[in-house]
This record gives sequence, structure tokens and C-alpha cells, in this order.
Amino acid sequence: MKFSIVDVFAEHPLQGNQLAVVEDAAALSTQQMQDIAREMNYSETTFVTEADEETARVRIFTPEWELPFAGHPTLGTAWVLGRGRDVYTLELDVGRVQVTFEKEMVWMMPPPVKLDGTFPAERAAALVGLGEDQLDGSFPVRLAEVGPRFVLIGVRDLAALKAARLDETRHQAYLAAGEPVQCVFVFSAEPYASDAQFAARMFFESGGVREDPATGSANSAFAAYLEDLGWHGRQVVVDQGVEIRRPSRLYLDLRDPLRVGGKVHPVAVGTLTL
Repeated sequence: MKFSIVDVFAEHPLQGNQLAVVEDAAALSTQQMQDIAREMNYSETTFVTEADEETARVRIFTPEWELPFAGHPTLGTAWVLGRGRDVYTLELDVGRVQVTFEKEMVWMMPPPVKLDGTFPAERAAALVGLGEDQLDGSFPVRLAEVGPRFVLIGVRDLAALKAARLDETRHQAYLAAGEPVQCVFVFSAEPYASDAQFAARMFFESGGVREDPATGSANSAFAAYLEDLGWHGRQVVVDQGVEIRRPSRLYLDLRDPLRVGGKVHPVAVGTLTL
């Protein structure tokens, strides 16, 4: 089976979020896919089970489990299969997701985001090892679902963002109590760069706490969250992954239809043999 490694939401090669795309994977069992994803050990690996010139059926795995939707795997897989076209569509567990190509940019129209209720600020702060006074009161803590489920936590400045650490014990306790905080997206309106509007980090559990370099699903939820706060019609740039030396840039288009985009760079092509 052919596989490709690409860097997604990367302004330059060897940045952004790494993705392995395995083609001609229809004969693989679910367990084999999971084992390969663990072997690759990226945030996600995708498996193409059917493909033609316009559409592909794709499954997405972290090293520990399968996901119904994730952003950088969607963009990266569509780029591998569909670059050179105007539009390419992926059939995912969450449904059809359309990806468009505009010069060097790749854009996806994410599935509908469900914005749930708020989450207590003091509990959100404790979850990421901060005091409640380090949160940004102009951005209320919200819960959101777009395949994966997220808690969105705004902090007052870059210092608070850099200090954030997922409290694994508290995180596990919240999950055991049924709290929908599997993925924790922390953001600041003080950006790293003058040409961005936000800086962000995203923590999740996958065989231990991991930090994601760039998270298209979380930023899809964040885009819906900003629209709900009255940011409709704007274009927003979010930088992520700086703390883990995988600088990434995500572009949020808050018009109808809502889109999340970025750049994709090829790194390697190989053959997978089992």
C-alpha cells in the first residue's frame, strides 16, 4: 500500500501537523488500521478504502482510537488525493466533507458544529493548571462538538497560554464523571504574530496527554464559537503548535459557508508492507 506523509496547516515544510495517508486500504481490518496508526504515532493517520477522481471514503485513527471527523486529516488526505482539482469530497463517518483548492490554500467546509452550554470558569481554569483570574472574561468557556467534543477556554494573554498544562488527574476525573471535555482547546486574543488574531493550544488524551500541533476540528468549533459571539463575516488567523516546536497557522473564514483552511506540504512517499 502506498502511503504519504504531509505537513498540514504548515506555512513551510517540517512545520504544522504531520499526517500519514494510507491508500488502497480496503483490505485492512479495523485492528490493523489501529495498529498502523499506533506505529505511525502521529496525532492521526488516515486510511483510504475507496477513491475515484472526485470522492474518497476515508477512516481516521489516532494512536488509540477511531475518530468520526478531524480537520487536518481531512485537508491532508484531500490534498494527497485531489490536488490539481478545484474540489474534492471525503466520505467520513461524520458525513460528506467538501474540500476546495485555491492557489496554495486548501479549505474545508466542516460538518455542523454543536455549541453546547457553558462550563464553570473555575473548573476550566483548574483543568489547565491556571487560576480563574488568568481567564479572559470576554470569552466565556463553552462546550462544543464537531465529531470530537471540546471545551473552549479563553485566557487573558500569552503568558497564561504558555503556562497552561492539562491536569491529567483532574481531566480523568472529569471524564469519569461524564463531563464532555475529551479535548481541551485553550486560546488567547494576544497572538504570537502581528498578522494573526489568536494563539492557541490543544490538549487531548491518547495513551497519555498529548498536545496537538494544529487542530482543524477544534478550530472549526472555535469558528462557530466566534460567530456566536458576533464575529460573523470576518477572517481570522490562529497560530498553534508554537510551544511544541511545530508552528502551525489556521485560517478561519467566518462567512457563509464557514470554512477552515491552511497550507499543505509533502514530506515523504513510501510503501507500507504487512
